[in-house]
Amino acid sequence: MDDEIIRLYKNNPKALHGYTALIPTLQAAYPSASLDPSVTKLSPTVKENARLVYDSMLKGVKQAIYNGISIGIGNDAAMSYVSHYDLWREMDHYMRQTKLTNKDVIDMVTRNNAKILGIDDVTGTLNIGKQADLIVLDHNPLEQIEALSNMSMVMVKGNLIQTPSVTRIKEVDEVLNAVW
Repeated sequence: MDDEIIRLYKNNPKALHGYTALIPTLQAAYPSASLDPSVTKLSPTVKENARLVYDSMLKGVKQAIYNGISIGIGNDAAMSYVSHYDLWREMDHYMRQTKLTNKDVIDMVTRNNAKILGIDDVTGTLNIGKQADLIVLDHNPLEQIEALSNMSMVMVKGNLIQTPSVTRIKEVDEVLNAVW
C-alpha cells in the first residue's frame, strides 16, 4: 500500500463510517499456495499465483497493522479448503505471520468486526444492554486459538443452543492439518 491508499483507509469521506476496513482472507490463498499440487490438482502456474496472492495479502495485513488501519477477520468459505467451521485457522494465520496475540485476534473477530459492520451497539462484546451472543468452549482460546473449533454451547440473542452440531469435512481437515 502506498501513502495515499493508507490515508484513504484511515480517512475516507466516501465510506459509510468515514474510514475503510481491511478484511483479507488469508486462508483463501494459503492452501493453494502451500499444498502439494498432487493434492490440489493445480497447475504450477496457478500454485505460483496463489503464493504471490498470499504473500501480497500478508504484506498488506502487516502494513495495515503498522499504520493503525482497522482490520476485521473473516474467511472465504466458498474457496477450496476453506470451511465455514474453521475461522480459527484464519485467526492463526494472523498470529503466525504478525506479532498479534490470541487476545488481539479474538478482539478483531468480535469487537472490530461488529464495529466495521456498524452493529457494535448490539453485539461484539458482552455488555449490559447488548445481545447475548457468545460461545462456551472446553478450552481457553487465549492459550490455544484452536480451542475455538470445539464449542460446547452457543448463545445467539440470548437463545441457548446446548449441543451445537458442526458437520466437519474429514478429508479437508486432514489435508489442512498436514500444512498447519
